[in-house]
Amino acid sequence: MTTLPTVARLLVTLLVPLAAAAQPGVPHSSEKVFEAIGVREGHTICEIGAGDGTQSVAAARVVGPNGRVYTSELGEKRVTALTAAVTASGLTQITVVTGDTDKTNFPDAGCDALFMRDVYHHFSSPARMNHAILAALKPGARVAIVDFRPPGEEAVNPADRAKGGMHGVYPETVVAEMKNAGFEPVVSEKSERWFMVVLSKPRALDRLVARIR
Repeated sequence: MTTLPTVARLLVTLLVPLAAAAQPGVPHSSEKVFEAIGVREGHTICEIGAGDGTQSVAAARVVGPNGRVYTSELGEKRVTALTAAVTASGLTQITVVTGDTDKTNFPDAGCDALFMRDVYHHFSSPARMNHAILAALKPGARVAIVDFRPPGEEAVNPADRAKGGMHGVYPETVVAEMKNAGFEPVVSEKSERWFMVVLSKPRALDRLVARIR
């Protein structure tokens, strides 16, 4: 028999991501994210796991017709829905990309900045995905990750971070995993449960690769 506390915890786990978008105190607004990663007119901006495309459309309005936005989702239904939303926006500078669990499918070194919202804790292989994100960014480009902590302990296995009472990820874990991929931390902004971490792709990495070549 399911107890009332168990039901309550389940409801919190399911509803927190939905409720947060409407909370002004959460570092979740497009304006705050875009400011943190330096979105500018003419830039190429990439979003992983764009959902209904609201943030990608907002980014497209900032970069303007001379910029480009690559936006991705997983699964045929989600990609179709995202494509429909992008088409309805009338903004031709947005390109919808079919996502992958281990790679971005964005152009190599094509992104001036990249962001994701409530997505990172779904990465089952964060090491592989983080290296793919690094490859998609231009030298010095920034990535912003907005996500939330689990209500209790963090899952030991990354593939379990989206499950039950372990739904979420610690900001310290995100930073550590991104650093392991070669990123440099820029800033972290935290509230009681929500957080935004911003990291950058070092320019030195590209100079080193250039010398090796």
